[in-house]
Amino acid sequence: MTSDFNAELHARPSIYFTGPAFVEHIALMPSALPALHGSRYLPDGGNNDDPRTQVEHHTEFVTITRVTQLSAEIDAWPVSSLSVEDIAALVEMDTPRLISRVGILVLDSAPAELGLTLSKLGFRDTAASLIGGGAAQVCSDFRVQDDQTSRILLFNKDLNAYRLGRMVRRIYEIETYRSMALLGLPEARRLAPLLGDYDKKLVQLTNRNQTTPTTEHKKLLDEISDLSARIISAAAETRNRFGATSAYAKIVEERIGELRESHVPGFQRFGVFVARRFRPAVRTCEATALRLDQLSHATMHLIDLLQTRIQVEIEYQNAIQIQAMAERAATQVKIQRAVEGFSIIAISYYLLSLLKVAFETADHAGFHISPLVMLMSIPLVIGAVTISILRVKHALSAHD
Repeated sequence: MTSDFNAELHARPSIYFTGPAFVEHIALMPSALPALHGSRYLPDGGNNDDPRTQVEHHTEFVTITRVTQLSAEIDAWPVSSLSVEDIAALVEMDTPRLISRVGILVLDSAPAELGLTLSKLGFRDTAASLIGGGAAQVCSDFRVQDDQTSRILLFNKDLNAYRLGRMVRRIYEIETYRSMALLGLPEARRLAPLLGDYDKKLVQLTNRNQTTPTTEHKKLLDEISDLSARIISAAAETRNRFGATSAYAKIVEERIGELRESHVPGFQRFGVFVARRFRPAVRTCEATALRLDQLSHATMHLIDLLQTRIQVEIEYQNAIQIQAMAERAATQVKIQRAVEGFSIIAISYYLLSLLKVAFETADHAGFHISPLVMLMSIPLVIGAVTISILRVKHALSAHD
């Protein structure tokens, strides 16, 4: 494992060379990346004039870099030595997607008439900078030619083979990572009208949340949940792409900083030209990702508000029901007490009736009983019945 980590430090070395030379760099995105990492060199013929080719496998794209030595006199832009068939054979995949193609012409120190040289090589509206602390000069108009190549001219002054190789690598990486970062821009443009619709829908649902009656809460909750699902789905589909855009943009900024640019009179700086036209696209992707995240949080917050409102209304209804139940219970207690009173009276009445019958029967049998006995039995019977009913009620309450 440690050796793998250490190998990553040396995974993508530069091709070291001296000028004049023509460097071709192609970035491709295959439909499925092979399980390869790092870089590999293809063997050349052992002659300094033979091209040296390097194939690198990155996380989601593959690059091909070829360095071809040139003669001292350059009158026109060199013709590419990489055909479509060569590219397909090098990356070992069918129909890869072209991300960027950069041609860097490396010459000796800049000529006295720079404008004339640029015009002869077909450059227009060129940006230029001194780089490497003035050790070289880079020029480009950033126009894509008919063969999908972006042309860059590098005049080497004091760079040795090692510094030249690293400097050329920084330059073509700026173009490669810039192109990879901009893959998020079509997604941002695709989402722009959808996000506008989501915003309007969210405003409508928020307003309805304030006025919707209780009977329609479920329908409103279903609509908010549907909107939230669509927003989360859009965020999930583009999260990796926008995250990659942010990561690639940082690499571009780092590579521009590593150029250590200084101004060339009469020209806009190379890095400034890239940054001014590149940052707005990156910020568009960042703003779209942020907007998706904010919409997702807003819809979830609206769902929480609606659920809270529903919960409050449920609790209010429960409180009303509990109060009604308490009132019914109180009424039942009153009824029960009234029934208990009537029960005492009824039972006492029946018992006294039985006593009366008994006294009358005894009187007919010749046993005369004083009416005072009958009168005194009335409170005794009522008291006994009352005590009995209360004891039964107490026993039932203790059992419950």
